[in-house]
Amino acid sequence: MLYLIFGENSYQAARKIRELKGSFRAKRADFLLEEIDGDTEEADLSKLHELFNQADLFGKPRFIILKNVIAEAPAAFKIIEKNGDFLKKSQDIFLFWEQDLKPKTKEYEFFEKHAAKIQEAKTLGLNELDLWMQKKAQTFEIKLSKEERKTMIDEAGEGGEWALENELEKMALGGEAALGKKPGFLGDSKPGFKESAASPFAFIEKMFGPRALLALKEAEVSGQDLGRLIYPLLWKLKQKRMADAYWQGILAESAMRRDPKNSYEILERFIFSLKV
Repeated sequence: MLYLIFGENSYQAARKIRELKGSFRAKRADFLLEEIDGDTEEADLSKLHELFNQADLFGKPRFIILKNVIAEAPAAFKIIEKNGDFLKKSQDIFLFWEQDLKPKTKEYEFFEKHAAKIQEAKTLGLNELDLWMQKKAQTFEIKLSKEERKTMIDEAGEGGEWALENELEKMALGGEAALGKKPGFLGDSKPGFKESAASPFAFIEKMFGPRALLALKEAEVSGQDLGRLIYPLLWKLKQKRMADAYWQGILAESAMRRDPKNSYEILERFIFSLKV
C-alpha cells in the first residue's frame, strides 16, 4: 500500500507519520520498520530496488518510510514509477514524504493514481499556530495568556511548531524559555519563564562536554533531585536527535525509579556512556 505526505511543514509531516505508524501497529503489532532519509543518506538506487523486490523471510509486514528520496535523487522516481502497481497492491506500507513536491507535476500525478491516501503538511499561519499552541500547552498543563502566546509565536514565526514545542517542554521541566524573553513581560508570577538558581538546565548543558561527570557532582551538591534530573536530560537528547542515547536514558530512568538509593550511580554510568 502506498501513502504520500507532501509539503514543507516538517512538524506536521512527522505528526502524520506517527499517526500512520500507530494505525498500522494497531492492526499488525509485529512489523518491521525501515527508513530511507534522502536528506542524510547518499542516494543508493540499489537500495530502492531491494525494497521493492524483497519481502520478509518470516512473513512479517513492513512499514517503509522514504523521506525526500525523489527530491534528493530524481533518478529514483523512474524506479518508483516502474513499481507503481507493486506499491499499490503490496501488503507492506510504503510511506513517502516529499517536502518540495508540488501538485500538477508528473510525480504528484503518479501518487494520485497509485496512492491509497495523500496528505498535505501545510505551514500553519499565525492564527492556526495560536490554536495549535493552546491545545499543546494544555497537554503540558501550562497556562498561557493570549499576550504570552502572541509573544512566543511572534518570536517563532509561521511554521514554528518545533521551536514552540521545545519551549513548552522546557517550561514544563522548570527551565527558562528562550522564546518570548522580554524585560518585564511576564513578571515574577510566571516562574516557568524564569531560570531559578537551581535550574537543571545549567547542569544539563555541561553533561554534553568533557566535564560531564563534574556537572553531575555539581548538580547533586546544588540540591538537584537526581530522580528528576533524568527528565530534562532526556529532553535534551530528544532535541539532539540522539535516538540510541534517548532509549538508554529511558532504561536508566526506569532503573532509577526501581532503585532510587542508587540513582547517582545509575545516572553516572549513563552520562559516562554518552557519545557526543
